Amino acid sequence: MTPEADPATRPEEWHLALLEAFEMLLDGTPAAEPEARYGVFHASDSFDEFLFPNSWATPDALTAGKPTQLPDPDGPYPFSPWTWHFDLRETLFHFDADLLAGTGAWGDDGHKGPRPFDDAFVADLRDAASVDEDGEVLVRGAELGTLLTRHGLDLTDKTAKKLNGWLTVLLRVATDGTLDDALKTATFTRRGPEHLLSAADMTYDRPAAEPWQERLATLTHPGLRDHLRLLCRSAADARSEGGFYFGTGNWSWSDALEAAGCSPVAGWGFGESQAATVVVRLPDHTKAG
Repeated sequence: MTPEADPATRPEEWHLALLEAFEMLLDGTPAAEPEARYGVFHASDSFDEFLFPNSWATPDALTAGKPTQLPDPDGPYPFSPWTWHFDLRETLFHFDADLLAGTGAWGDDGHKGPRPFDDAFVADLRDAASVDEDGEVLVRGAELGTLLTRHGLDLTDKTAKKLNGWLTVLLRVATDGTLDDALKTATFTRRGPEHLLSAADMTYDRPAAEPWQERLATLTHPGLRDHLRLLCRSAADARSEGGFYFGTGNWSWSDALEAAGCSPVAGWGFGESQAATVVVRLPDHTKAG
């Protein structure tokens, strides 16, 4: 006879445990609006610093609708974003104003030298993208891929290395568009209770930051409670491992997401704020990835 499943691992009990946890994280915010669509973005300073050349920034990859897993630049560790699949069509690329204008570090007098593209590309990019008052450009991967083909640009070539640090990439994680799936993804609970982490998976056993230590104590699922403690550390305790929860507060890439019409719902920072993952409400015209 098959033993009865642990109540904590039954699908219905796990679902209720997640609802309880997400309501706590969102400070009692009511359930998602039925017509709203939600997504997850991940960004990292170190990712931008060593972005190019790479094998995945091809026109075909950027314009394809199929979610893809990217090469892991860091090696395995708890809460690794490289276990996710990404929607490169909806990924956001933010171009620095000096890069586009050929000023500052760029141009014949700048230490970076000439741009790896010409004025015709810049003009088409501005036409296809959102341009802010400072002259910076935000474009989706789908549009960028089309422009790369049109202008014969190759971001997999070694010459693209000059762009590192001058393009900021906000990777769109592939989710189903619901708030539930977005929160499961961002909290690394999507794979189920058997994949929860605990202090034993960390080098240092740190408590959650206040007020989360007290709030998390109210959760009925012990494994989920311990798992979320690792994602609700203080910013200081999360410098080496784990994460800190900043909710709807500002992060290094807030302006870019706001320019894309996204509204923050819940966010986590990692390291010395070099990386972050944020759940957002998508603009009404955006489809789920």
